[in-house]
Order: sequence, then C-alpha cells, then structure tokens
Amino acid sequence: MAAHLERIIRIYNRLRRGPVTIDVLSKWAANAGIEVGVRQLYRDINQLKTLQVTDGENVIEFTDEKNRKTWKLEYKAEAGKLTPYDINSFFLLKNFAPFAVVEERKASIEKIEKIFYKNFSNNEYEKYVHANELFLRHSNYNENKYGAFEHRQIEDLIWALHNSRIIIIERDLINSANNKINDTDFPITFHPMELVFHRGRIAIAGVNKLEKLLTFSIDKNFVFTLTNEQFNRKKYLKAYTLKCKEIFGISDPLNDKIYNIKLEFTDSYGASMKSFYWHHTEKWILLKNGNYMLHLQCGIGRELVGFIASGLDKIKIHQPKILKDLMIKKFRQSALLNEKNLGVNEQLANEGY
Repeated sequence: MAAHLERIIRIYNRLRRGPVTIDVLSKWAANAGIEVGVRQLYRDINQLKTLQVTDGENVIEFTDEKNRKTWKLEYKAEAGKLTPYDINSFFLLKNFAPFAVVEERKASIEKIEKIFYKNFSNNEYEKYVHANELFLRHSNYNENKYGAFEHRQIEDLIWALHNSRIIIIERDLINSANNKINDTDFPITFHPMELVFHRGRIAIAGVNKLEKLLTFSIDKNFVFTLTNEQFNRKKYLKAYTLKCKEIFGISDPLNDKIYNIKLEFTDSYGASMKSFYWHHTEKWILLKNGNYMLHLQCGIGRELVGFIASGLDKIKIHQPKILKDLMIKKFRQSALLNEKNLGVNEQLANEGY
C-alpha cells in the first residue's frame, strides 16, 4: 500500500512537468527506477483522474485521432496563450541545451519546467507530447562532462561578473585557448568580462592589467581565487570587444596582425560548411568551378589551423603565405609522427602558434 501511494504521488509530480502518454510515462518510470508494468500505470493514472489531490488542479484525459491517450494536469490559473510553435520552442530549448549545462542542473531545470507548465497548462501541450518527450535527442558529441565542482566554479564566476570583482588566476594546466602565458606569469590579476560557451565548453573571458585578452576553460585544473576588489568594467569593455572580434574562435593568435584569408572549399564540403557560423567577417563566394571561397579577416591561431586541418584535402589555402606555410609544417609534423611512429611531444606540437 505504501509503495502504491508513493508511486501515485511520484506520477502526480511528473504530471506537474507536462503531459504524458503511456509510452512517455513508461520511459520516465524506467529512468526513475520505478518498477511498474504498463497495466498498473493505466490504473494509477485513471485513479489520479478521480482524485482531487490539490485544489485548482485536475488530471485531464485526451484522445487523439489515432486513439492514443494523453493525460495532463490543468491549473485554473493561466498566464497566457501559447501556440504549438511556442511549445515546441520550449521543448527544443530543453532537449538541445548544452550537456555541459543541463546534466548537473537537472533538479533546477525540472523546477523551472514545473513553474512554466503550471502557468501555461491550459494550452495545447498534449498535441506533440510524443515528439517532445520521446523523439528529441541531444547526441552530446564534443560536449564537456561537467560535475558539481565545475558548476561551483561557474556560480563563483557569475558572482564575480555580476559584482565586477577582480579574480586572481592561480593555475591553468589545460590552456585550451592557447594563451601566451608561462608558469612564471602566475598568479594573474584578471578582469572577467563574460562567460562564453564555445565548442561544448564554458570559458571565462576577460583581460589582464595590460588589457590582453585571456580565456580560461572551466575545468578542475583551472584554479582561481575570488577577491572583493572591484573594477570598472566599462574601462576595459571597448578593448575586450575589439580583441574578441579579431580572433577566430577563442584561441590566442600568433601575433597582433589581422590577415585577409582566402580558403577554397570543394563544392559539397563548402555547401555544408557555409551554413555554420564561423566568424563575423566570413563571406562565401561561389566560384566558376563550383567550389566555394571563404573570405575571412582575422588573426591566425590554433583554432583556425584546426579548422583547416579538419577539412584535409577538401580545403586549399590561397592566402596568406604565413598560414599556408604553417599548415604545411603542421601536416608534415603529423605525417612524420605517424609514419615513423614517433612519440607525441607537447612542446613540439605547440611550436609555430
């Protein structure tokens, strides 16, 4: 009896997050570790229809054109009307949000979901419940697997951003942005400007005392200390914004120069890549041979090299010569490493950029 009551309460709480079909309910029960059969779930949901668990809340049943039943909780109070497009937008946001953000914050997100649904429950949630609950999947490919430690870092950094507080960077072992800093440069007095989500990771971006742009990825090997020392964000904002626009991705460029870059892509690869955002200066030109020429005006750094390397022989560098020479060097190093079965050397790999 106690197990049955507990299950009924948990099903009711699930309804507070949105409508369910029997398939959605079965999947939820399995993920929640509730051992229950489909027939029993039908009995449980029918029982909830007859109960007035809370004033102003009612379990309502709908049957669609395929005779598929959907149950939802309706509240008397309503904040406004949503279209099916609005509802689908919410579920797309919920299901395709970055893994790095949502995995550790499930409880908080479910709380927000309940509040959202409570205010809009009288809208047509039941129309696309199968698609929204069963058929939207995030692959999580190339997404960082953050845990509680990293999310505590994020909370601390949000506090520092909100209060315009200087941070002391004690250590950064991974240096994913290829910052031109040495071990002897630490500790670094850092003026945080933004949290940036980039390629599956969250990073804190800002400037040092000399207004040099620095970016540090959230990671267990990134160590910082909060301070109570405030700084004037507006003083650094112009220089920070300009430097962000000059770089490709978030990686530190090899120098302060801005280059006119021309990259030729094969027809199908170019057609695919031009639908992505790469840089605010990008211009794609269709050539007479059917290929595409990508024009960029930005610095040259490790991320641009990686972008070109990922295309292998589907990308040809037309200019500048410094980029072409760098790519040839890196391709030769990589080929030699694998042909001769050499050891991987971090210092050698980082040479040139």
